[in-house]
Amino acid sequence: MPARATQPSTYPGGRALIEVIGPPDRFPDPVEIALLHQMGGVDKAKHLDPRTPDDPWKSAVFWFPPETVTRAEGRLSFDLDHGVTAHLRPNIPYVMRVRGAGGAVVEERLVWKAIRGKSTPPVWTPPQGPEWPKETGGEAPAGPAEPLEPQEPQAPQIPIDIETGPRPTGSAGTGKPLPWGAIAAGVLLLAALAGGGWFLMQNGESEPAPVAEVAKPTLPPALPPTTVEEARKLVQQGTPAGDAYAAGERFRQAKALDGAFLLFRHAAERGNAEAAIALGTMYDPATHSADTSPLPAANPTQAAEWYRRAAEAGNAEAQFRYGRLLMSGKTDDPQGPDAGLAWLRKAADQGHAQAKEALPK
Repeated sequence: MPARATQPSTYPGGRALIEVIGPPDRFPDPVEIALLHQMGGVDKAKHLDPRTPDDPWKSAVFWFPPETVTRAEGRLSFDLDHGVTAHLRPNIPYVMRVRGAGGAVVEERLVWKAIRGKSTPPVWTPPQGPEWPKETGGEAPAGPAEPLEPQEPQAPQIPIDIETGPRPTGSAGTGKPLPWGAIAAGVLLLAALAGGGWFLMQNGESEPAPVAEVAKPTLPPALPPTTVEEARKLVQQGTPAGDAYAAGERFRQAKALDGAFLLFRHAAERGNAEAAIALGTMYDPATHSADTSPLPAANPTQAAEWYRRAAEAGNAEAQFRYGRLLMSGKTDDPQGPDAGLAWLRKAADQGHAQAKEALPK
């Protein structure tokens, strides 16, 4: 059974709960995960590195620890924060590898779901702990060293007798009054030292060290607005398909569904398979709702059309959704059930877990 992603109602935007079904003792602490997508093929798999939000998908494997790892009977659960979830796209199947301290690795398929997001850019902070960073390449940023409080030199404490004057302390002290000649010589020596220090300061030989300027924190750039007018502007500018799809996901996470629809359609018409799937889900009776689509009603025929485009391009998720929709009998295709079964087999041949489960046993 694949891993499952949900977002309980008590979770803040951008945080998701992941459940891995199976004996949780397979993964002794500390637990680490790696996320990869294979949309370009198995030989071109990309791995998520949340430390670099502007370029998060890389060819090198990156292991990182999730948050709030818990174990219950028959499952392992943990959280992923906004720094990770912001890079995952709804309805896209990912491969999640889980390993524990013993080194055993379990690979699960994770089909990401739409969740309540954040309007802020993703920032991932590695956890601080004795087991991190590790040889995986994770680097916990070192915090600034705590400055030491400058201490003023303390003059030796000499007890004063109001009748006889200063007395030395310690094992050599006798308690007898010092000769007034010695006291006068000490006073003259201190005055000479003070005068010499004043002279050096006046001639620039001893200047206080300059105070280092404190760098001002750099604020992240403000995100563009998620209005219909902004979406139309991006479409009219001829935004490339990949960029338009990414912008559509940003609109969808902000619940600006009208703008997301325009951007998804623009990208899908230019051959972007992920945008075609996203557009199909807005029409699909199985996924249509007021929270997921700006359309007043589902339209299975339109959903099938957009799924078909991505399915014919070889996208396993689209093949699964197209096949499932055809088998439901809700489209106007008279050969729907038979054709749907064929598309499910194509998705299953690519390793799509849900398609395998949907095939007749």
